[in-house]
Amino acid sequence: MHLLSFLGPSPWQRQLATLVAFLLPALALSVASGYSYGAVLLLLGALFSLPRWATVRPDRATVVLALAMLGMALLWFALSDPRENWGRFDRSLKFALAVPCLLFIAAFPPRARALFWGLLIGCIGVCGVALWQVHVEGAPRASGFPSNRTNAIQWGNLVLLLGAMLAVQTMALYRQLSRAVVAVAVLAVLAALNASMLSQSRGGWLALLLAIPLVLVLFQRLRPGRLFRILAGILVALTLVTALNWEMVETRWHLMRHEVQVYGAQREADNSVGQRLEHWRYAWDAGREKPLTGWGMAGYLQDKARRVAAGQYQPAIMEYIYAHNEVLDVFVKTGLVGVGVLLIFYGVPIALFWPSRRRLQATAGLPDPLKAQMVAVRLSGLCIPVLYMGFGLTQVFFAHNSGIMFYLFMNMAVWGALLGLQQLPSGAAQSERAVS
Repeated sequence: MHLLSFLGPSPWQRQLATLVAFLLPALALSVASGYSYGAVLLLLGALFSLPRWATVRPDRATVVLALAMLGMALLWFALSDPRENWGRFDRSLKFALAVPCLLFIAAFPPRARALFWGLLIGCIGVCGVALWQVHVEGAPRASGFPSNRTNAIQWGNLVLLLGAMLAVQTMALYRQLSRAVVAVAVLAVLAALNASMLSQSRGGWLALLLAIPLVLVLFQRLRPGRLFRILAGILVALTLVTALNWEMVETRWHLMRHEVQVYGAQREADNSVGQRLEHWRYAWDAGREKPLTGWGMAGYLQDKARRVAAGQYQPAIMEYIYAHNEVLDVFVKTGLVGVGVLLIFYGVPIALFWPSRRRLQATAGLPDPLKAQMVAVRLSGLCIPVLYMGFGLTQVFFAHNSGIMFYLFMNMAVWGALLGLQQLPSGAAQSERAVS
């Protein structure tokens, strides 16, 4: 099957949405300015076809997701640094502009096959970038492109997310895919895991360990009897990638243990782990003094400087304005009100994509290819908020352009693909197969 045949005959708006669903995962991390292509196309499509999608009444779930985005726009205005002047609107504007894009893609849902191919191409591409940067250019860590405004942590974590999304799609669709495509997809997943390893981002490893049990539980319920095969496949993949990068993994593990021990003994914060632990200690202590609405960004910066000057916390935490933990950072600056907005932003996609028994029973009469595609899309969508919560344990992910753009546009692409599948007549299942 030709790679771009998933576009198919359809209105130009749907063809555009399908192209975006392919370009987002395919280019986001593997080319310079990769986030912008799909996002700009989607925004232009929304603007040029405003009269058409504005008259389409969105379903309730789409409205809830849009409201969650607007809530984050308000939250990030409260979290913005007043010293940035006009720059303080940057993050809020991204969340707000995502809303018309969401309504457009919900009105003209992309074909789900585009996501699979985009993920596959994207996973291969990021491995090429990582191998070039580390083994040809001699960089100590793979970190993507400066024009994407990623660092090694952001890039490595998002690469891991790409691999996880492709992995669950492949496991759900393996009976619908040819053996050759399955083999290429498995290699692409391994390539993404290897690229993440080369970034040396330890926070992604933690997020993956937290997500694997959830994946196993869901597949045991969705595909009874396959649990041990899936577990064995995961263990083989992780063992293989770890063996390929054993020296680096061992070094990073021992360094982490040393930094934890030094912090515990001497409160040493001039290193990666110590910086985080000291920031967490401050954010928790200060946040409990103003638990409802927090200190605000200006108050947070002033209070932290005062306490450091008084010798209560290590000077190293003055280097960064974020607390290296998504929830704690929001808590100390905007209190429990802000934490509630953040948890809703995580929780809404989880609720939308969760493969509940009621949702699975509703598909009982559909052809197997269509049911498999729905499961694949739901599970890949579920990966986004679950892994983001894991990434947020050690990094304020939404403080970065890459974190915002990937979460917003990948969520809406996957949600649009799911809406498209739900709108299909049962007889159209064959046309939506991942590969024929």
